[in-house]
Amino acid sequence: MIKLPAGFLLSGIKCGLKKNNKTDLGLIYCESYAEALGFFTTNKNVSYSVILSRKNISNPIKAIIANSGNANCFSHKNGLKDTENITSQLAKYLSANKNSILIASTGIIGKRLSGEKIISAFPRLVAELGKDKAESFSQSILTTDTFKKISYSEIKSDNGNARILGFAKGAGMIAPNVATMLVFILTDAILPKVLFKSIAKEAIDESFNSVTVDGCMSTNDTVFVLSSKKNVLKTAKEIKAFSKEFKKVCLDLATMLIKDGEGATKFIKISIKGAKSKAEAKKAGLSIANSNLFKCAVYGANPNWGRIIAALGHAGILVPEGIPIKMSDLTKKDINIEVDLKRGVFAQTVYTSDLTPEYIKINAEYS
Repeated sequence: MIKLPAGFLLSGIKCGLKKNNKTDLGLIYCESYAEALGFFTTNKNVSYSVILSRKNISNPIKAIIANSGNANCFSHKNGLKDTENITSQLAKYLSANKNSILIASTGIIGKRLSGEKIISAFPRLVAELGKDKAESFSQSILTTDTFKKISYSEIKSDNGNARILGFAKGAGMIAPNVATMLVFILTDAILPKVLFKSIAKEAIDESFNSVTVDGCMSTNDTVFVLSSKKNVLKTAKEIKAFSKEFKKVCLDLATMLIKDGEGATKFIKISIKGAKSKAEAKKAGLSIANSNLFKCAVYGANPNWGRIIAALGHAGILVPEGIPIKMSDLTKKDINIEVDLKRGVFAQTVYTSDLTPEYIKINAEYS
């Protein structure tokens, strides 16, 4: 059973941003100000939402407003001012500091985001806040996704159970860093900030930064991690358990993104070992995962290992003749690929999907 971490409320409503009249505006409300971490796309061309949230992320956070149906990106010269107006008006409505609001957007690039529709929806958005609104918030951030992505875990502590609740959206334009997605992870655990950030970064590197659907990086990729700081984790055992469960939630959400990859019929796990470094192992895995030739071969259940050798060479990795390559049954939905580079002792796992005619259809019609 999902239980919202203490100190948070959620809502999700329709405000008319989507043509199909589906839920498109969500709110995460912090009853007290929350400690926040943000991990953003490395794309040089970013949305106005990313620009503003990067500026505010170091402050105590009162709320995150999220919209789907519009990327809020490269639409007009006053886009950033419009975005600042949305967050300032929300701060005013919540009697909060204007720099305590984060914003996340997803959808079409180049279309002006209707601040009027969003601001006029604030009374309904706030009125709908509750502890039982995980489903409606999750729905509010979806675009081409075919299902809601929610993951939950609890950690036993002396002060009661600490909770971790994560939401994600994403199906296409998935590539590190940080895969093409919006992710919101809420917890009521209290940890020293340096440790909190270290745990989050390691978990994100092993999950959201280790997945790819099509090698295309978005302008809006964002992972927000918020702690309401209600439940102190005191012992090393409790902190270790928190780190384990945090990683589990992140990987759970990341694999959902791949399983929902646009047009995907297969989930592919690529395990690299025998690399000179962890970075090389990851580079090797992602080169294979981003190879359209390899992904098409998996779709066709064609065990053409030459595609793997070519992808490794493309990554600048020279491998000896006869390196061990293992493939599970390619006619199944879940595929395991294991490659031993025979160059060192480091390993890394990445995740991807096959490339199908349906992927082309979806993106040919996306506008």
